[in-house]
Amino acid sequence: MMDGSFETNWDLARTTMGGGMSRVLVVYGTKTGCTAGVAEQIGATFAEAGAIVDVVPVADASSPDGYDAVVVGSGVRVAQWHAPVKEWVTANAAMLKGMPIAFFTACLTMASEPEKADEVRAYTDPIVEETGVQPVDIGLFAGMNEPKTFSLPERLILKVMKAPEGDFRDYEAVVEWTRGVAGKLGVS
Repeated sequence: MMDGSFETNWDLARTTMGGGMSRVLVVYGTKTGCTAGVAEQIGATFAEAGAIVDVVPVADASSPDGYDAVVVGSGVRVAQWHAPVKEWVTANAAMLKGMPIAFFTACLTMASEPEKADEVRAYTDPIVEETGVQPVDIGLFAGMNEPKTFSLPERLILKVMKAPEGDFRDYEAVVEWTRGVAGKLGVS
């Protein structure tokens, strides 16, 4: 079971784990490292279930060719996924439409205003509409607001918004979602 220890390793280019039959690609976009920790936990959970998993930042992600399932996630800025993640999904849409895929979003709103889960889930709607890629599930996870990871303008905006400070990622929730989505993705 992971405890968030991946958060300090988010700048690693690639992590491969597991040794099973299913091959899973986990692609993520992050600015502060928050989403990297969630992606690493997803990968570790699939690996514990026996899958071979590649966890890759979107800047290093190539084609999903050769994988049995894909999970794509992003942090949120101004109510949108990171542009490079959206671009990766768009560039690989034809292939992604033919395979099981799940999306996840890491967002501070899930910690401070969990009643807005439908609003956070809707951040993936433009990607689905523009690409036609239909995820089997969409995971929603609380993010973090650790001021040292943000630029000065971002810190000021978060302060004006009275955003709570801290790391609100719930790795148990990530594990639970990953175990639940594994069957939908055909991961074993």
